[in-house]
Amino acid sequence: MSDPKAFQVAVVDDDPAIRRLVRLLLKRSGYESIEFGMGEEARAQLPAIAWDLAILDRRLPDMDGVDLCHQLKSDPELRNRYIIMLTGEDDQEDKIQGLDLGADDYITKPFQYPELMARIRAAKRIVDLQKELLETNRRLELLSITDGLTKLYNHRHLQDELARAFEESQRYQRPLSFVIVDLDFFKKVNDTYGHAIGDEVLKAISSIFQKSIRTTDLAARYGGEEFALMLPETMLEDALTFAEQIRASIEATPVMTNAGAIPATVSIGVATVPHARIHSAKELIVAADKALYRAKKNGRNQVQAAEPSRAARAKGTDAA
Repeated sequence: MSDPKAFQVAVVDDDPAIRRLVRLLLKRSGYESIEFGMGEEARAQLPAIAWDLAILDRRLPDMDGVDLCHQLKSDPELRNRYIIMLTGEDDQEDKIQGLDLGADDYITKPFQYPELMARIRAAKRIVDLQKELLETNRRLELLSITDGLTKLYNHRHLQDELARAFEESQRYQRPLSFVIVDLDFFKKVNDTYGHAIGDEVLKAISSIFQKSIRTTDLAARYGGEEFALMLPETMLEDALTFAEQIRASIEATPVMTNAGAIPATVSIGVATVPHARIHSAKELIVAADKALYRAKKNGRNQVQAAEPSRAARAKGTDAA
């Protein structure tokens, strides 16, 4: 099995002797290679496999290597891959055309082996820098949407995702449930044990959310000791069942902290669309928040659903 971190070079050339030579040079330098003798074969397979650098022959039997280069670079997933064109023609116009259509470098046949390897090493430096930049950007993006303490998503990201999910729910008339969870008497925990222990409790509760939700759900820290869960494709009855499981799990599992075991309970409000009186993501949040307020007013450590619509009440149901 190949090392996924290894530098992968794709060689596309109809000359078996050149492919064999390049393969040996790459192997000697510690690079891995995959080979194609025809352009159409490479065009079909390269988008689906891992590679960092492609060495493309300009004159392939079934297509122009420049066209293959352009097709690869037009794929958003392959745009940052490095491509070196090989050509037997030292024609300035051909080189300009190739570079204009996406090639990153050009080597004329017959090439000098040290020059080819030097260009590959230069390409690897550029590819490695691009990978580092992409990874850094990915980490920064993740940090921008993550709550620093709990590692759940933050309030802003929740709002963005809920707006998107609500619009999708309305367009396709699919159910969407929203759950607000409040940690009961959390101020007392901070006052009694200090904020450091309070943070331990918040992180432990957050871990329960992360372990309980589906990959399609979203858990976020809503603010302070409040959390929110977005449950796509979930009817009210199922959302209430899930919320009750969360409530019971937290009640049954004291949080182990440096100050010892601390019992915790939560109050939960649940709202679901479609609902005759909910027409926006903001109204969905308000409905869940009102249900949460009712849960707290009625004694805490319980789950409450949003008020049913007038039509539902008229039918004698309690479904949202």
